[in-house]
Amino acid sequence: MPGSSGVVSLTEIQLDALVEIFNISVGRAASALSKIVGERIALSVPTVQFVAASQAGQHLGLNNQCVCGVAQEFSGPFNTEAILMFPEDHSLEIVRMMLGESYSMDELSELEQEAMAEIGNILLNACIGSIANLINDRFDSTLPEVRMGLGTDLLQVNRRKTDDSILLIVIDFSIASRTIQGYMAFLMDVPSIHSLIESLDRFIGIPAT
Repeated sequence: MPGSSGVVSLTEIQLDALVEIFNISVGRAASALSKIVGERIALSVPTVQFVAASQAGQHLGLNNQCVCGVAQEFSGPFNTEAILMFPEDHSLEIVRMMLGESYSMDELSELEQEAMAEIGNILLNACIGSIANLINDRFDSTLPEVRMGLGTDLLQVNRRKTDDSILLIVIDFSIASRTIQGYMAFLMDVPSIHSLIESLDRFIGIPAT
């Protein structure tokens, strides 16, 4: 809840509900990715942090790492910018797994952005669609946008102020047989966090005040 400083926090039961919702929804997204690449996907437990937008890349350890990302904005009971990210060298391997081994590296490079947009669209919508089902609501989305660059730059795009406080929810996933690791991050500004809290309270069964 907002305190005198304007900082937003979650109660323990709200945090547990948030982690449960994202565990279930990202599990659905991982299942979709598993079907795309034909490999089992391992997931981490979601981490939830309130950070300054300018520090989001630092929290992911992506400040100086080239990343291929796919971003979509979702609006509904709360708004979030969802970003699927892979280290740049891993994204080509994901594309190869999706399209098959018959393509040359040059051909894969040409197809990379289109294929990554499709993968991101499938995964992010699977995740947000699952959340919508859990909280019995719906979201609208923008088209997927492929971004290439340093992790810090990817996470700061569309931020109105670099010192805005955001809620950063991060899930690591990996394809062990290929040593591929990726991230899904969900960014929310303060108004969206308040809307999220209302959704969590309805999910938990806490009456609106």
